[in-house]
Amino acid sequence: MTSHVPAPPPFAAGSPTATDFTSGPALYIASAAAEIPPGLPLADAVRDGLIPEENAKVTGMSTVSVADESTSLFDLVTAAASSAVSRAGLPATDIGAVLFANVFPYTRPRLYNMATGIAEAVGAPVAFATELSGGCVASINALVLAALRMLHSQERAALVVAGDVWRQPHIDRFNTEVGYIFADGAAAVVLSREAGFARLISAATLTDPNLSGIHAEVPSDRTPVDITARARAFLTTRMGTDQVLPRLRGGLRATLDAVLAPAGVDLADVDHVLVPAIGEPFLYRNYLDPLGIPISRTTWDHSAVTGHTGGADQFSALSYLVDQGRCKSGDTILMISEGLGFQWSVAVLRVE
Repeated sequence: MTSHVPAPPPFAAGSPTATDFTSGPALYIASAAAEIPPGLPLADAVRDGLIPEENAKVTGMSTVSVADESTSLFDLVTAAASSAVSRAGLPATDIGAVLFANVFPYTRPRLYNMATGIAEAVGAPVAFATELSGGCVASINALVLAALRMLHSQERAALVVAGDVWRQPHIDRFNTEVGYIFADGAAAVVLSREAGFARLISAATLTDPNLSGIHAEVPSDRTPVDITARARAFLTTRMGTDQVLPRLRGGLRATLDAVLAPAGVDLADVDHVLVPAIGEPFLYRNYLDPLGIPISRTTWDHSAVTGHTGGADQFSALSYLVDQGRCKSGDTILMISEGLGFQWSVAVLRVE
């Protein structure tokens, strides 16, 4: 493990970078699909000693998606990608780029470009295939990069896939951090120049490098990743919560303001807010209470039976909205993601 290195005094965070996608050729979300393994009841996890009962209750969740040992990450992501391509109603040969977003590296093939494997699985002779990480923000980052690429190329479509599998001894999905339960799963969207169910309106991102140490590796007495120990070390040696919380809330608010301005909508007018699938207390603390968002405008009913699938959360929630018939023409969808570092990436869609 790396040794703790004191950080220099914090500097002011920069300004969000926003892109108005309405100023150029229209780009659409042609489809969204998810591959979510069966849910393990948290009551069973408590019974089996996998998580303390108190910690399970704190999450507000009832089940968590857990893939069986014979199911690989590649199985999940290719299934989600294939479903998204099939739903898009366009030939796979139209896909000029595949981008794959992944958070946890230990349960995936080593020295292998998953994006090229996904392209092969769906039959897309792509010119560009790459992977992104950086935490749970990677999927929205990948969507934005795919969109920017399409604006400067002749490619007709792009496939963006996100997925993760969390397994011991590398991570303890139930006890990495109180209030979070990591879930296995994958989700994908197809971005197209042709008509889709929603148009990409805008996107914005902001990074505050002063907060990178929140997730920096520190000595721990446990083998699986210990997020709590990392945060505790940062809060006791670098910045206190009186500094960190305003930066976190200010960064999110600034990014939201930046993405909503090109869309010409206020947060109060957004119909669906897709946030990370975190435990209920964090949901209220991080998003609902400070932003004034009622839980009815989120997909908490979906999150509560899946868990946190990493970067796949937003695409999975989008697929859920569509599958449940909860979107109508004119609806505005806001996808919010946060990632290691600390970074915020958000995107606005408008249902056609």
